[in-house]
Amino acid sequence: MKPLVVMGLRTLAHLDAKETMYEQIDRDEIQASGRFPVEHLKVIAGGFALGILSSHSVTRIERVVGHLGWSRLFPTEHLISSDPLDRKDATNWIGWRREYEARGLALHTVVDIGEVLVHNLAGSTAFGEVDKYYVTGDAGMRIEGATRITGLDQTRAYRQAVRGPRNMGR
Repeated sequence: MKPLVVMGLRTLAHLDAKETMYEQIDRDEIQASGRFPVEHLKVIAGGFALGILSSHSVTRIERVVGHLGWSRLFPTEHLISSDPLDRKDATNWIGWRREYEARGLALHTVVDIGEVLVHNLAGSTAFGEVDKYYVTGDAGMRIEGATRITGLDQTRAYRQAVRGPRNMGR
């Protein structure tokens, strides 16, 4: 199984409020910019699969990812849509992990801007072996069991991908 780095759509991209974003998608006038340099995504994609688990529909996820020019980095089979509140519940992630496994992907890393989600995953023994990162510029922010980062180049997945395929294991 290929190791997977998964994040939310709002973690991947700076987006307007949901209703505004949906109007932009419908008019094909998406106003979104990537949160991370594409070079960092490409480095990670050299050794890991990249996925998105989001409360937006897969079609909307694809439209935003396409707007960013990153469709090849995030293939459709790596995208999962969830109910907005369900996404924050660590118990639901057990099922999504199984869904990813059925697609040949092993959950390795979760990167998110959602404090509640990261806190819940960090507090769950079911995800003890999964790397968890909270993206924030707030140096005072602490979530036990997770690492605060400002960029993907600060993740273990990035460092492993830079070192090459022999270093992809735990």
